[in-house]
Amino acid sequence: MNKVILLVLLMPVSAFGQIMESFESGDISRWIQNPIGRWNCDNISALSGTRSFHHTFDNPESGTDCAGLPVKNLLPEEGPVKWSFKVRHGAEPSSSNKWEVFLLSDSDPAGIVNDEPCNGWAVGVNQTGNDDLLQLWKVTEGTFTSVIRGAVNWQSAIGTTEHVRIDVERSPDGRWEMKVFRQNGDLTDSCSVTDSWYAGGDWFIVRYDYTSSRDRLLWIDDIIIDGVFSNDTSPPPGAGDIIISEIMADPSPVVSLPASEYLEICNNSPDAINLDNWSLTAGTQDYHFPPVTIGPHEYMTVCHSKDAPLFSVYGKVTGLQSFPLLTDGGKLLALTDGSGNLIDGLEYSSDWYDDVLKSEGGWSLEIIDNSHPFSGDENWKASVSRKGGTPGSQNSVSGNNPDTHFTGITNVFPDDSITISLSFSESVPWFAGEAESIKIDDSDIMELYSSDKLLRKFTAIPDKPLEKAKIYSLNADESITDFAGNRMETKNFRFGIPEQVAKGDIIFSELLFNPMPGSADYIEFYNCSGKIIDLSRLAVVSLSVENSDTSDLYFLSHENRCLLPGDYYVITVDREAICDGFISSAPGRIFEVSSMPSMNDDGGHLILFSRELDLIDELYYDEDMHFSLLGSTEGIALERAFSTGLSSDRLWHSASESSGWGTPGATNSLVSESVINDNQISLSSTRITPDNDGNHDFLVISMKFTGNGNIVTATVFDENGGFVKKITDNLLTGPEASLIWDCTADDETLVSSGIYILLVTTFDDKGKTRRWKKVCTVVR
Repeated sequence: MNKVILLVLLMPVSAFGQIMESFESGDISRWIQNPIGRWNCDNISALSGTRSFHHTFDNPESGTDCAGLPVKNLLPEEGPVKWSFKVRHGAEPSSSNKWEVFLLSDSDPAGIVNDEPCNGWAVGVNQTGNDDLLQLWKVTEGTFTSVIRGAVNWQSAIGTTEHVRIDVERSPDGRWEMKVFRQNGDLTDSCSVTDSWYAGGDWFIVRYDYTSSRDRLLWIDDIIIDGVFSNDTSPPPGAGDIIISEIMADPSPVVSLPASEYLEICNNSPDAINLDNWSLTAGTQDYHFPPVTIGPHEYMTVCHSKDAPLFSVYGKVTGLQSFPLLTDGGKLLALTDGSGNLIDGLEYSSDWYDDVLKSEGGWSLEIIDNSHPFSGDENWKASVSRKGGTPGSQNSVSGNNPDTHFTGITNVFPDDSITISLSFSESVPWFAGEAESIKIDDSDIMELYSSDKLLRKFTAIPDKPLEKAKIYSLNADESITDFAGNRMETKNFRFGIPEQVAKGDIIFSELLFNPMPGSADYIEFYNCSGKIIDLSRLAVVSLSVENSDTSDLYFLSHENRCLLPGDYYVITVDREAICDGFISSAPGRIFEVSSMPSMNDDGGHLILFSRELDLIDELYYDEDMHFSLLGSTEGIALERAFSTGLSSDRLWHSASESSGWGTPGATNSLVSESVINDNQISLSSTRITPDNDGNHDFLVISMKFTGNGNIVTATVFDENGGFVKKITDNLLTGPEASLIWDCTADDETLVSSGIYILLVTTFDDKGKTRRWKKVCTVVR
């Protein structure tokens, strides 16, 4: 088990401390290996206890393998330092089979393996020459100089079966002493020298050089480092200090980079940050970082350990022994520190490329503005590098791209009477979850917490249970901001406990089935009941007009969401296109879904089902329901004229031109509501102006009867009694019905200005006949 013990004395900036590695826990996650996977902690010929650190890689070739332990903030010039470890080398030493331990190194294991110039101090055998003597070397810019040449000849005095304990001490004035203890504890050698040279270093590294027949023959155990360590007074990393800056989820077909997935992270802070015990979450799985340090404003590629050598040519890289599968379509990614605090996170999608060709593979996604993480797709785009990406270096799309808005609350839903789910449009990393920041009418919140890695969703526990059939309002304190400090545009949200949906509670209200090029279909629903309805329990299907085959069920919402009485709800596969394309839209009521039923341009059949597959509403639509004098219906929505009654009633008309040809999420441009008594008819207006401006463009005839079996015939005549059009003939209706006259004659041409007479005749199932005459004026 790794142990760091700091005994704080009366010292403001430093303290005596100790690092111990006994390996008894079997945990070597703090050790950085290069190459990866060459060392393990096992019980094969353990030097002490039940386990030792052991070179275990069976290499068919000769090799040089290193493993390093980060040693932060050691201060050899402020107090004595003692290094102690046990070692056994199971091969006779030579110039090709040798080992050394770097007590101090300013280079990491990768640098040592690659013989990069480094500075530090090392102890071992045959690093220079082949005299088999245990020595202490000073290392300057990669050059080894022997400063202590011990009396222990490893081959003759120690051999291949015995282990020894080596103690090396350094005083603040530079006096070095090396002692060697045999396996039985006897001191066999003690030498000293004075050399005050010190060039820093924050690594303890084991290096093993071997031929193919001498691998797996080095053991290390019971490492102890005693000394003075500086207290870390720098603030801990916070949100945005380290960010995910690049994602290569689909490397094939290759452009120029290795055919392997990778992430890139960037240190936005002015301080070096050690990622020891940090986690990368991908989906629901956590992956742990080794104790690697990323420098100020430095980029680092993160990939699978087996791919690390491939990316080392592009800059700094760290390999994870287990690396997530970065799915092409998208995945949640989060960086958390050792305490579980969110540092950065996102949920990427292939749509972020905004480039059909590059989204097919070989190109990475890059963040645009490093200073504005957590801002989603608006701050990401496909790489423009000719290599396909920029791992380990500044992004090719780097630029200024400030985050200037925060939608705020996007959903509130009661899981039950005492548990409420609250969702924000983006992460709120500065929000500590203070319960007093949320209010629900006159109720207080007793507890507020989040189990969402990205801190977008919270759970609130009110101080008293919610009541059924009551609409509540949740209000969030305006101090809650996004990462960029933007305040919420929506900080209050209405909700309530949902009720069971019944036929006619939710109706089709508007649909666009023949969109303009580059736009998308949409379907609008309206809650004409007095109930609160859960949209996640409603699904729409399309039926084939030819053979009545049913499409898949398309649920209106992938999450629980309340639709309150009198509210509209719109689904589409391209929310941005609908919001931008219709000037009268209500963006807060328009929601993007991954897929929805296909709707033919000339007509179709839609059914709204409950989760129990009870029919809630049904609609047959076709292009003939549009205003007959329109030259083209492309991009024009079809709207209900009434907000009550089943959609099978043909009470539909083209959206008005003045509304922008559609009102997704808003009150329909042509809606008409009439209140009449039993056995009466009423007209929506006596003055009709069929110019499609949204104001009295057609005539609505509303009827109300006392019985169910009513046969209705409605005919229009001109002021001279001449026949104009039969609106309906022998239509069977229930107690209520409505008809529309769009001011066209029987030949579908628009009638002239003038006075028109409407004759409505009905007879019921008891044989009783009634007639009404109504007069209206058409003005063109």
